[in-house]
Amino acid sequence: MDDKWWQWRARRRTPASAVDVPAQAIYDAMVKEVLSPSFREMGLKGSGGRYSWASQTCWALMSLQKSAYSDAVEIQFTVNLLVANKQQWEAARSQRTYLPERPSAGTIYGDPAAQERIGMVQPDRADKWWRIHPEVDLAAVTTDVLNDTREFAIPWLRQQVEGRGGAD
Repeated sequence: MDDKWWQWRARRRTPASAVDVPAQAIYDAMVKEVLSPSFREMGLKGSGGRYSWASQTCWALMSLQKSAYSDAVEIQFTVNLLVANKQQWEAARSQRTYLPERPSAGTIYGDPAAQERIGMVQPDRADKWWRIHPEVDLAAVTTDVLNDTREFAIPWLRQQVEGRGGAD
């Protein structure tokens, strides 16, 4: 891990009452007003940070994950991806009864699910997190998230669905 991440994680957290516009409010508005409608235009279904790619044979899911170390001043978030063949998922559930009926892109399961964060499906294969805070260029953040989703996340979902017996 880099030094900036450790410094951010260990910093003193700011309560929401200490800021005029909490980062959570900025993040919520960005997801509701920009990201979710744009994701739907790209063919995903969903809202509020949880999305799916239509497939009869596979769970093809994408979710936004906020860092546990976020606070009122700053939120960091990434995109999680998951694809699991529905029949294989049901078979796994019969052996591992703790598995939910439908997987979640933000939970690590192992087989039969293929899972990655968005940075790991990009050419440099580096974990990627975006920052939301009052001084951030929100248009640049949303543009980057949408470009990465279009160029890397959706193609990865499609490829994984096809590789798991679903060409739908």
